[in-house]
Amino acid sequence: MLNEIKKPIRLYPDEKKALFDAIKDVDGEVYIFGSRTYPDKKGGDIDILIYSKQNPLKLSQEISIKFFNELDSKLDVVVFDKSNITKEQKAFIKTLNLIRIK
Repeated sequence: MLNEIKKPIRLYPDEKKALFDAIKDVDGEVYIFGSRTYPDKKGGDIDILIYSKQNPLKLSQEISIKFFNELDSKLDVVVFDKSNITKEQKAFIKTLNLIRIK
């Protein structure tokens, strides 16, 4: 799906590949957010939000490790259960510029 994204995101080809490889087994929706969703900015880490019923800590660690092992770079992963979102999580999500990548 990364190759089909209609909105611009700032990822190099090796970052796209590592990210797609890291999230390919995720059962849920995946969004990129943060500075990488703004094509006119520079730098910045890669932030993703995942909606999944999987264990948030375990899923976050698995994806971060897969990404790091392929690219030797950090990936920030936030995992929420869409059916059980808190008021604070909703407020956080409203502040984000989300682009769906899976």
